[in-house]
Formats: sequence, C-alpha cells, structure tokens
Amino acid sequence: MADKTDALLTDYYSGVIDTKILLRRSELQWRPNDDNIGGGRAINKVTRPLDDLIAKYETDSILHELTKQRDAIKRLETTFSEETKQIVQMHYDRRERLSWVIISLRMNLSERTCRTYQKTFKDSVAQTFNELDIAV
Repeated sequence: MADKTDALLTDYYSGVIDTKILLRRSELQWRPNDDNIGGGRAINKVTRPLDDLIAKYETDSILHELTKQRDAIKRLETTFSEETKQIVQMHYDRRERLSWVIISLRMNLSERTCRTYQKTFKDSVAQTFNELDIAV
C-alpha cells in the first residue's frame, strides 16, 4: 500500500517536485495587468523588480515547503550507499516503471534485499520529515 512518503519519493524521483518549483516560480513572476486606466502614476517612485521578486520567493509558503522537501531528500540521499540510491531511484522513478524483478536483475541482488534497501531509505525519509516537521 502506498502512503504519503511513497508519493513524495515518486514525485521527487520522477521530477515532479522540480517541475512544481519551476511552475510556482513562474506563477510568482507573472504580474497581472494594471487596471488603473486613466489614472495617474507616481513619478518619483523607485521600482526594484528583482528585489520584489526575491521577496516574493522568500515569503511564499508553497515554494518554501517544496524546496524544503527537495533539499531534505537530497541531503538524506548523500548518507546512503550508491547501491541503495540506484535501487530507490529505479523503484520510485515512474518514467520507467520497473518491477522488483527487473531491479533485482539489474543490481545483481535478490528481490528481498532490494526491497529491504528501499524500505530502509523510505523509513529514514519519513523519520527525517517527522523530526524536521516538514509536511509530507
């Protein structure tokens, strides 16, 4: 049975989180049209569009939560062996949709060992997200 941690890892390894971050940034960059038709404009107003955009990025809670999720998984990934990283990536990347049999054949390990590596990684991610109070 898939849970929220599985869905998050699937999104991470399938590139969905990165896409959501890029989409959110482009949403924040978009400015609606000014409805001040015929009205005056401030002449001496100083505009800093880059500073305003950076402030929007820093204050946006959705963008902040997505980057926290992505960065936490990246940091946690570095603590595991290369073998575990490959198994987890093959399992959660839905672009290829590999079964456990194919993963075990590619890694030259038993299917049970591959599942154990994946479960250890998943439990570690869930524990880290609990400790850091990151929404899953």
